Amino acid sequence: MAPTKYTASEEDLNTIIDIFHNYSHESGEEDALEKKELEEFIKKEAPNYLKYLKEQNTSLDSVFKKADVNNDKHLFFPEFVAVLGEIAIEIHNRYHREEGPEGPDGPEGHGHGHGHSHGHRH
Repeated sequence: MAPTKYTASEEDLNTIIDIFHNYSHESGEEDALEKKELEEFIKKEAPNYLKYLKEQNTSLDSVFKKADVNNDKHLFFPEFVAVLGEIAIEIHNRYHREEGPEGPDGPEGHGHGHGHSHGHRH
């Protein structure tokens, strides 16, 4: 059987999965993050999100508790994806705060972008 070909976007997602596994293998549950592992992930991989949390007076503990929907003290991958969603939303919002509502090509832009369009894909 031929190896699966991934798109660039799918490869990016595979990278995220690899990063999750790097952090999840540090403790007893090998396919989930404990609170200390999530905190380490955010501190090392998403420092701008950590800054945002501090600006909002939000603790890493509250981020973990919100994501741990079944209260089992572990974030399995679907719960982790919810945290990634929060990080992505903040990165997106920060981008528009810095680049303006129309991005770098708009009247308020600064000449660099984050590579997406707000239009629909076909």
